[in-house]
Amino acid sequence: MNVVVITLDTLRWDHLGYNSNGRIRTPCIDAFAKRATIFDRAYCTSFPTIPMRTDCFTGNTNFPRYGWKPLGDEEVVLTEVLRDAGYHCAFIADTTNMVPAKFADRGFNDVHIIKKPPENTMDPEDVKFPVPAEHYRQYGKQYKRQMAAMSHFQHESDWFVARTMSTACDWLQDNFKREKFFLWVDTFEIHEVWWAPDYYTDAYAPKNYDDLRYNFPNYGYIDIYKPQHLKYLRATYAAEVTLTDRWVGHLLRQIEEMQLWDNTMVVLISDHGMYIGEHNRTGKHTVDYSDPWPLYEEVAHIPLLAWIPGKKMKKRVKSLAEPADLMPTILDVCNVKGPKMYGKSWLPLMRGKKNKNHDHVFTSIYNWSGEGKIDIVSSYVTVTGKRYAHIVEQEGHPAELYDLSKDPGQKKNIAKSKPKVVAKMHKAYLDFLKASGAQPEYIAMYERT
Repeated sequence: MNVVVITLDTLRWDHLGYNSNGRIRTPCIDAFAKRATIFDRAYCTSFPTIPMRTDCFTGNTNFPRYGWKPLGDEEVVLTEVLRDAGYHCAFIADTTNMVPAKFADRGFNDVHIIKKPPENTMDPEDVKFPVPAEHYRQYGKQYKRQMAAMSHFQHESDWFVARTMSTACDWLQDNFKREKFFLWVDTFEIHEVWWAPDYYTDAYAPKNYDDLRYNFPNYGYIDIYKPQHLKYLRATYAAEVTLTDRWVGHLLRQIEEMQLWDNTMVVLISDHGMYIGEHNRTGKHTVDYSDPWPLYEEVAHIPLLAWIPGKKMKKRVKSLAEPADLMPTILDVCNVKGPKMYGKSWLPLMRGKKNKNHDHVFTSIYNWSGEGKIDIVSSYVTVTGKRYAHIVEQEGHPAELYDLSKDPGQKKNIAKSKPKVVAKMHKAYLDFLKASGAQPEYIAMYERT
């Protein structure tokens, strides 16, 4: 069995055509969804970019003990297990922050990093702001860097997602006859800055728009925006989603033309979502450590599609799933023995032989002291169960509870009227912390609440 994993950065689960009633155009991913199993309740656990991928590669939910840092030598990693079982492993990515985190160093036979040629680099200081600098995250430092990296783009094929998916297609042409291969394809494209070719943006932008052209969230509150500004910001995000869908489709069509569906597992997953005005916020997290943000559905809920050849699989799975499940699922499908892991294989769920893998999933960033902590980023902890989502109480922040079956937008906090539900979910989080190797002081912080 071959394996292809397509990882998309910052793709909201509700911005795919089949989840948005066609409001967002994603015909290629929608077509894949008709073939694959849709996991309706997949959630990010270790947040954001690198921690989520660490969960994927280790089969564990790591945020209580492991932050944004390189993969430790002591970690048992998916690709090394597969390589030792005879798999030829390839890494193709424009998500370049995976390189210093040493993902590409761990078990891959082929590594292709998609980046801009140095000779085409524009000086970031020459980049002009279309909106006030104070309306950007970190006063536009990241905006300048990313716009400079794209300054030479002339055709759609220049965009990073196009180059990444095209490189993956070329790799498949060179390697499809191997006995068994594992291909990790990772694009940063939907991550801001949201700058797609104009014809994608024009399809979503307000007609005759003539105002500030926001395409990078401020990672703060929405009081800086006028209503038309938020509409335009949402349009630029939607444009990036549709652009990415087009080039993911290029890779999916390559798999189709090469007749690989019958012997290739294909997974499509994202790391997290993004607020674009919901809960009075734009961005995926705070940049003020004194003001942690809750991780509501718009950020924590992620898209997950999985195709496994063989016996007929369920079209939709309503059970909770998370990135740590990816490694045990792949090893299960490939019949490769792995280490003990927190994650659980999706295969029994997809075959209808099991009703659930997890009672709860836990979403947060590493908030304790030491290596891997990001000083400008903090978040509260979200516990998601079958029906409820609970924002765990911390000092200075009372508990929140939402009934997702009645209030999917999480607008009515019912924590005070459901103390037993809050206590049960809080205890589930404490049990998880104790089982996952969190530092005693970290556990004690939540025991006090």
